[in-house]
Amino acid sequence: MIAESKFGIIENQSKVEVAEGIWHFDDDDWLLIALLQDPICCAELLFEDPRNRDYGGCYHVMDYQYPLFRHVTNYEGLPCARTVGKTESMKADAVSHVFRRQGEDMLITAPELIHLLPLCDAIEQRLRDTRLTYEFLDMRNQKTGFTHRPFQADFIDGTKIVGRIPKLTGTGVKGQHVPDLRIEEGQDYPEKGWIEVHETVMKDHVDNDGNPDFTYLFYGVHSGARDGRFYRLSTSGEFRITQITAIMRPGWGPDEKSRAAAIYGGTQAPDYRRNILGEAGGASSQYFVTARLMACLDQDRESAYNTVEYKRQMLLSEELDAMLPGDYATREARDEAMKELLRSVLDLPDIKTPIWGGMDIGLVNDPTVLMLFTMGTDAKKKSRLKLIRMIHLWRFRERMIRQVLALMGWHFGKRIGGFGIDVTGMGLPIWQALEADENVPQHLIDVTRGYVFNAKVPIGVDPTLVTKDTSGRMRDHLGNMVEEEVDPFTRKTRYIVKMSMIEASTRYLREFVDSTLLQLPFEPQIVSDMQGETEQRVRAMAGVPRKPPGAFHILDAMRAFAMVKKAEDVDAEVAQTQQTPVLARAVDVHHGAGLLPVAGM
Repeated sequence: MIAESKFGIIENQSKVEVAEGIWHFDDDDWLLIALLQDPICCAELLFEDPRNRDYGGCYHVMDYQYPLFRHVTNYEGLPCARTVGKTESMKADAVSHVFRRQGEDMLITAPELIHLLPLCDAIEQRLRDTRLTYEFLDMRNQKTGFTHRPFQADFIDGTKIVGRIPKLTGTGVKGQHVPDLRIEEGQDYPEKGWIEVHETVMKDHVDNDGNPDFTYLFYGVHSGARDGRFYRLSTSGEFRITQITAIMRPGWGPDEKSRAAAIYGGTQAPDYRRNILGEAGGASSQYFVTARLMACLDQDRESAYNTVEYKRQMLLSEELDAMLPGDYATREARDEAMKELLRSVLDLPDIKTPIWGGMDIGLVNDPTVLMLFTMGTDAKKKSRLKLIRMIHLWRFRERMIRQVLALMGWHFGKRIGGFGIDVTGMGLPIWQALEADENVPQHLIDVTRGYVFNAKVPIGVDPTLVTKDTSGRMRDHLGNMVEEEVDPFTRKTRYIVKMSMIEASTRYLREFVDSTLLQLPFEPQIVSDMQGETEQRVRAMAGVPRKPPGAFHILDAMRAFAMVKKAEDVDAEVAQTQQTPVLARAVDVHHGAGLLPVAGM
């Protein structure tokens, strides 16, 4: 009896015939199967990489990435450095799973949707772009092969790749029974999630020879916490631990090392050891609590806020230069043409509510990041401070940056309540040129403030929190420096608490997060910047005389915004003179202090 396969027709070839259910394979067929079942060979055989010009657009796995792609034990942990290829390895792992398993599932789980969906989106794109896996998708009965609640890929033979989040109680992964488990961002995975997901792995699953045939893998970057399950599993010896460091990447050298050391505060700093070396490093604390940060995040990617109100834009100077038509007789004519081009491509919202903005200026390899916020209401009618625009300007020249700010100033007019610019380093000359630029509206100049991130700024005047340390210096309850001033009008003493700009602005931003006043879009880059910041790094950067290159550009723009948003309140508080209580004034008058003339006396 002859049975026909149902894998479809490729290149107009007839369907492969199977005699008595047995494939007639030769040596080449067995070699192909072996290649497809190995993540490294599968990726290099099927994937494409147009950026890889050295290999003619073929996909290439770097030698140092082999331990990430090919796993040799059932239990394995991968607490690695950042940007070493973990996502790429998981994409190859998922694609090879389609050929390695038949009718069996792979479970991919992460703490929150903001962690899970970007990874699943990347896997889905790779499955769609690879013709062989695309042909294997179950698209019968008008199905697409994918489900997005939150994620599932279905194949014709019953094999599935499933994405789930644990939720706080771990119930999100209950009911799953898989031979292959992948835990992403394990450093943030909830404790109850670890307990529930452990039981999803089919540990009695064996291969044809009776050997254990399951994989239990977790990925992540050390956060510095020593009491979490991720740290314990990474150091207990129960899992085979694979660490890939950033110094293994091609191109790593003295320059890259010095920049990383400047960012993290030295090669022995905890953040350097975690993000570059993949080690646990010293204990540190995330500045923004993950649960509160997620409460500010709109994780419904189809919401009106994510799809209509918020927009992200990336502009490259090379592309804009190429769009300019022809040559120009004068520089002024070219500048005018560039301004009109920027006016046409810059996506600024037409809203009537007040606008606050922040900008982190970068030149050459660092982007300039412009972020705009406004007050509005969310789906529950709660008043929120919403991020509505995030614009990355890559390799923009100084004049082009000023042109963008001028266009923004004329577009919003007096609706701009405040605009903060990080003027540390290269931002200072741009800030000075902005003040003298006749094309920039005066109102924008009036409400724009430039901040040096290690400069001391006033943050409060509460005298009840002032104490003296062992050296006799005045400090507030957080240990910040306190200055004593005498009011020139009342001759009363007042206290002004001062803190470095980076510490003060980050604290203001944390207040916005903790109160859930801030509303953020489903944007992994924003969350990555905020989750990567630590209290130790903020304090270390407060004493650095210059801003290190390659810092958290998005977070720095948000810091500038937070500083200018709070500036009016702080300035009013600092300028406020201490009032003498009415009773005290009456007593002074009664005893002849003569503060004020009293009628009839």
